[in-house]
Amino acid sequence: KSLFFLLSLSFYALSTPYVAKLLLQPLEKPFNTKVQKTSVNGIIVLGGGHIPDSSNIPLSSSAYKRALWGLMLAKQLDKPLLFSGAGLYDYSESDAFLDSMKEIEKSLHVKIFSPNSLELKGFSVYVEDKSLNTYENAKYSKEFFERRGLTNPRVYLVTSAFHMKRSIKIYEHFGFEVIPAATDFRTSSQEPTFGWLPNMGSLSASYTAIHEYVGILSLVLKGIY
Repeated sequence: KSLFFLLSLSFYALSTPYVAKLLLQPLEKPFNTKVQKTSVNGIIVLGGGHIPDSSNIPLSSSAYKRALWGLMLAKQLDKPLLFSGAGLYDYSESDAFLDSMKEIEKSLHVKIFSPNSLELKGFSVYVEDKSLNTYENAKYSKEFFERRGLTNPRVYLVTSAFHMKRSIKIYEHFGFEVIPAATDFRTSSQEPTFGWLPNMGSLSASYTAIHEYVGILSLVLKGIY
């Protein structure tokens, strides 16, 4: 009975906006600032999920926010963008990224794509379609830049705010100099209304935070963090 009570209490707590915010905010808050303006070799956008066979915009909402924010930076700075992500389907996340961006380009009559350039000069879009996790994102991103003569690239890293701490450490492990450019924020400085009323969205947010803390712990055990 005691175990059942503790499990029920934990499930309830993790389902409340207050606890979800308590878990997520330490991950996000350091990166909820304006992007530091500096010289970089490029922008890397990490994939965040996709839905094959979608009738439009196959990127998930998180991946879509990351992609748009990365493209905005790349356009403003006139720098190359690398989208990194494969996923578990034959139709990869990189395919979803390209199709989503082409759909926006066609519908809004906004020029997004420029031809790829080996010199990494000016705005251009590339994809890395082999990685299945953040560690592989960094590994294959490094190979991409090394093939173009950059062994210690300086980049803006674009991912969801909750994912940034772990991503920075992994990319630094592979020799990148990282300037964070977070997006897809899940928490606010404002207190939630009905903060102790449980809901599935808060449970999902709590799960996301716990997943990140477990990921950070694994990096600590490997000597990366």
